[in-house]
Formats: sequence, C-alpha cells, structure tokens
Amino acid sequence: MDDPLSRLDAALARSRFAWIGLGQLALIGLGLHLAADHLDDQVYAALSALVERLAGPLETVGLAPASPDDLLEPSAWIALALELLTLLHAFNSLTLTPLAPTLSPRAYRDALSVHALVLPLYWAPTALAGAWVVGMSVEDALAPFAPTPARWLGVITSVLIAWRLGLSGLARVIGGLSAPKSRLQGILWAPLLLTFAALAAWYGLPWRGVLS
Repeated sequence: MDDPLSRLDAALARSRFAWIGLGQLALIGLGLHLAADHLDDQVYAALSALVERLAGPLETVGLAPASPDDLLEPSAWIALALELLTLLHAFNSLTLTPLAPTLSPRAYRDALSVHALVLPLYWAPTALAGAWVVGMSVEDALAPFAPTPARWLGVITSVLIAWRLGLSGLARVIGGLSAPKSRLQGILWAPLLLTFAALAAWYGLPWRGVLS
C-alpha cells in the first residue's frame, strides 16, 4: 500500500495544472490590484472634472453638485469593478488552454487579431508588476534583520516568479489563441487592458527610481 506521502505527491502531480494556473492568475491579480490603486485616482480626477463641468447647470435647476469627498467612494468602487472585470478576462484567457502549449509564428499569425496583439502587451507588464510586488514583500519582511541580503533576495524572488509564473503564463495564453472570427476581435477590451498595463508598468516596476 502506498504511504500517505506518496499519495499526497501523486495528488499534487495530478493537480499541477490547476495549481500553476492559480499561481499565474494570482500573479496577474497582484499586478492588477497595484494598477487599480492608482486607477481610482484617475477615476476620481475624471469624476471631479465632470462634476465641475456640470456644477453650473445643476445649480440652475436647484441641485447641489457633489462635493469632492462624495466622489471618493464611487471612484474606489469603479476602480474595483474594472479590476475584477480585467481579472475575469485573464481567467478566461487561461481557461482550457494547455499548460505548456506549442508556440509557433505560423499559429500566432493564424490567430492574429486585436486581442492577439493586445494580450502580450497587457500580460507582460502586469505579470512583471505582480512579481515585483512579491519580491518587495520578501525584502520588506527580511530588511529589519539583514537589509543588504534582503534586497538581493527580493530581486531574486521577483525574477524567479516572473520566469516561473509570468513567462509561463504568457506562453500559455499566447499558445491558447485560436483563429478569430474577425481581426477586430478584442477591440472593445483593448482600452481597458492597455490602461491597466500602462499603470502596472509605470507604478509597479522600478523604472521611475532608475530614471530619477
């Protein structure tokens, strides 16, 4: 009879597909959450500008415009809703795709569409930002005890996670692309995905520290 450790090992091997998929999705979720933290500021600015523009007409009909404080909660909820919607898109991209797909330029050309073009532009910076978040968490946890090693361990952790989950996830979603019904497939998602990608790249990666 197999010992419990062998049975556990066999169960983990059978569920490897699911565990890696959850890790890839969680990595994207971290990057999206970081981006959403800054998206709510953009939403707040847009709502404030809209309220300011509508203040005159509202006062004309006897309605008081919303105060700046009234816009904080709606901005946060809008950013959260967009974050969850974008995470759902990532989940859909991972679902029913092979864990280690066969990649080829010809297959990608056959699947070429707006979705196929936007997907790597969205996935790569978001996954890198998620990996950087994990690495910086490791550094913060170890810094009180060993500042210099903590910094290097944080960087190494980020690189390993970006490679093991980020890169494999990117290969998985690209390899899972199929021939589109239209080359414009995904055009409605493109602005949202690219917005999150830009925020994740700018605020989630150490470019600003290097540039400054």
